[in-house]
Amino acid sequence: MAELPVTGGFLVTIIIAVAIGGTASIIAIALMRFYKERQERQQHELEQLSRRCYRVVDLLNCLPDRYLPLLSKQVLVEYLISSIHLLGRHKLVSDLEAILPGYEQLLVELKAGHQASINDKVQTHVQLSQVHQALQAVPLLLRGLVSNNFIDKATAKDQVALVRFSFSLAHHDLLVKEAMVSLDLDKKAGALEKLRQALAEMEKVATYNESAEVINKLNASIQRIENELFGKSSRAG
Repeated sequence: MAELPVTGGFLVTIIIAVAIGGTASIIAIALMRFYKERQERQQHELEQLSRRCYRVVDLLNCLPDRYLPLLSKQVLVEYLISSIHLLGRHKLVSDLEAILPGYEQLLVELKAGHQASINDKVQTHVQLSQVHQALQAVPLLLRGLVSNNFIDKATAKDQVALVRFSFSLAHHDLLVKEAMVSLDLDKKAGALEKLRQALAEMEKVATYNESAEVINKLNASIQRIENELFGKSSRAG
């Protein structure tokens, strides 16, 4: 009977050991699950970032400087460079890393105010569709940069406003191009109609300072053609 306390103590020790072992196992499993979920979440975020980088690259390749505001382009290029460096540390962007030096040089040029394609204009309806589609993606990207604290809300709002102007400007450019083709064919009435459509398009964004020069030029062109077609009193009438 004297051995019973020893046996009881031994059982207690076993129970405690099993409990500790079980608890340790539960904690270990929970930690493994936590790290696995965190790793999967990080992987998912990195994959999203990679897809976003490709969208930015496509957008930059599609939009001439005439339609993408300078600050918007600079911010997008800065974001792209930063993201490529981040993804590179996780070995996810071997192809993007190859074009990184080009974008770093582009950023230097943008900060100096240099816009290589500032005079490139929409020439066809296919190009117009591509430019409009790309412009529609810019506000969403800018809002994402605000969420990531890459730019502030006020800056994003100003840039989105300029994108609206660019949307109309692109349509205007195509209409003016078509008007010039009509003039070359001595179809002044057709050219006049295209210029009036271009004027109506720019009047949608007349509140933007950038539109004043464009509208004034259109009015002058319309006046000149109307004078040739109907005489100098046509506008007054």
